[in-house]
This record gives sequence, C-alpha cells and structure tokens, in this order.
Amino acid sequence: MHIGHQTIIHRLVEDAHQHGQKAVVVTFFPNPAVFFKKIDTPFYLTTNLEKMTLLEQLGVDQTITYPFDAHFAQSSAESFIQDLYEKVPFDTIYIGYDFHFGKNREGDEKKLTELGQKYGFQVIVQKPIDFNSLPVSSSAIRDYVAEGKVDTLHPFLNRWYSLMGKVIHGDGRGKELGVPTANIEYESQKLLPPNGIYAARIYIDGEVHPAATNIGFRPTFYNTPSSKTVEAYILDWSKDIYKKTVTLEFVHKLRDEIQYKDRQALIEQMQKDIKATREIIDHE
Repeated sequence: MHIGHQTIIHRLVEDAHQHGQKAVVVTFFPNPAVFFKKIDTPFYLTTNLEKMTLLEQLGVDQTITYPFDAHFAQSSAESFIQDLYEKVPFDTIYIGYDFHFGKNREGDEKKLTELGQKYGFQVIVQKPIDFNSLPVSSSAIRDYVAEGKVDTLHPFLNRWYSLMGKVIHGDGRGKELGVPTANIEYESQKLLPPNGIYAARIYIDGEVHPAATNIGFRPTFYNTPSSKTVEAYILDWSKDIYKKTVTLEFVHKLRDEIQYKDRQALIEQMQKDIKATREIIDHE
C-alpha cells in the first residue's frame, strides 16, 4: 500500500463516487510471488487485516480477495476478467504500469484493453511513481524494512511502517523491571524490522502515544532464542489493553538488541531508550 497504490486508489475512489458508483479493489491471497516461489519466510508488508483497514481509510467501498491456488493460477486472463465482470460489473478498471495477470502472465495493459473493447470497459494505467529519483516499489520498501531503515519509509508509504495486532499476555518481565509492556501478536509472514529497540507510536482506541518498542528474543533473560516478541512500553499510559487490537508505527531504530550483564544495566539502558523515544516522537 505504497504511494503508487494510493495514487491509483485515490483516483478510483474519486471517479467512482463522482459518478455514484462503488469503488472496488481486487486483491489476491496468498500473494502470487509467495505461491509460485514457495516463500515461507516473512514477506508481507501488510497483512490482510492491515490492508483492509488502510483501504477502508482511503474510501474503498468493497474489497474482493481471490484465493490464489493452483487452480486459479491456471486461469486465463480472459476467464479471470469474465468472472470478475460477472461478480461486479464495472465500466472502468485501474491498474499499475507493470501489472500482469492470468496464466503465464499473459494479461497486461494491451490484453486488458482488448478485453475492455469486448466487454465494454475502459482501462486506466498508473505511471510509475518516483521519490527523489528512486522508484517506489514493494520490493524496495521490503529491503528498507529488512535493513531496519524505518525512518526513511514515510515518503514511500505516506505513513510510518506499521504493525497491527492484538495485545496478548507475555511473561511479565517488563512489569518486574518497572516498565510494563504490551506484547503485540503478529502473523508469522509479516515482515518485521530487524531485532532491536525502536522509537514508535501506538494507536489505542483512537489515541496515540509514544512507545519504546523491543523486537527480538530478550537475550539478557534467555540463553537460547525463545519465540520472537514485539513488546511496547507505552509512555503516559497505565490502562489495561489486553485483547485490544492496536497499531504500532515504527519511527526510528534506536539500537540493536544486545545482552546485558545484569538486570540493573538493562534497566538503566531502558530508561535511556524511553527518554530517547519521547524526544523523537515529540519532535516527529
């Protein structure tokens, strides 16, 4: 959902609503790249829940998600368009400049235009979007996230890179240290920034607060890696948010996750991280 996608969607919504029609987005799950390349490592920049939330915020009226499986992968470009047209008759379709669809990627702008002449719809193609002469693409954003360069992503996304998830019970370590944290659930294929401490913002029931956030395995307490956790210490907050769904935005990486010699050394560093988080988020 980078600014290229958003540009298409803004035009879709504006045109549809101007003509009293519905703005409909078509997507696939799993991502065709995940299906064909059999990717089983974290890959998705937005989960389905995150994607639906963002689309709703952009004014989209309906989202159709096609299950991408072996049978669907064999569908021709025309059979896909015919099926879609029967589900939601449309008069205009919006695509990106490099969009391909159908068996063997036979569908492209030219093929879609031919089908438009047959079925009676027009095709609008979004040209590539650049930022500072750099092409905006999901693969480029994925590289930035994997490298922990979260502070560079806002211009590409028109928002901070984020994680939406439910607050679940952790092991209570933060509370023992005097800094109780919210343990945020995430999907296994969600691409997280690298292990480390981040200055972040957290949205809870419409409110936003600074949050010093740890991603990792907490090596000070565990010699062997436990499951990776995302834990946020929410500044100026004391309410119970267990089971609430929150959105965490990663603004800046403060440091790597390291093992401290004892609890006191960790506590002292955590206080520095909290102070740094407040300063960064207050001036962001």
